[in-house]
Amino acid sequence: MPKRSREYMDNQRLRFCKAAMACFSRKGVAASNLTDICEEAQLSMGALYKHFTSRDDLLAAVLQLRSERRNSLLHGDSWSELRSAIVAYWQELQELPFWREFQGITDWNEELRSARVAQAQIVLKQIREQLERFADRAEIEPPFDLERTAQLVSIIFDGSIIGIRSTGDLHIMLDDLTDYLDLAVGARPCSAATPPGAASVGVPVPQSV
Repeated sequence: MPKRSREYMDNQRLRFCKAAMACFSRKGVAASNLTDICEEAQLSMGALYKHFTSRDDLLAAVLQLRSERRNSLLHGDSWSELRSAIVAYWQELQELPFWREFQGITDWNEELRSARVAQAQIVLKQIREQLERFADRAEIEPPFDLERTAQLVSIIFDGSIIGIRSTGDLHIMLDDLTDYLDLAVGARPCSAATPPGAASVGVPVPQSV
């Protein structure tokens, strides 16, 4: 059999990752097995094991794929553009209903958790470097040093997409989120005097995934 090209192998690997995410969205992460994923990808189990040594190895590849997607999105030439990118990524997550379960599973798997921590460090550095540029141009006046400001932006984002924030009195509006992010970096005062989730004009926060 002729040797497969790198492009062919990469495309097959990506096909398995996308099939895994489709299964996870439909059945959940824990309920999806490798047979389900092979059927979704319309590829054999033998083909899967050419790319992944185990189910955890496939999960690590999905984590890497999603992390690279996030990192590619979270850029902006100004604070306003970066903030819009954060909100756009947030909205994208609602199309991935398995993501909350997936994150929980990675937290209980030491190898996957280490990979997730490493990816978090990458995106925090990326955000901090952008905040530094915005601060140098006097677009923002962070109340904390840049390391802690990047952490605060991350905390606001992560905290706002947890399941408990999706309904009831704890529901958050996107307008509120942008105000919280602006306040975190010292961009401008909050524009709304209404409490979080009040009947202000805005788009509802997507459910955490």
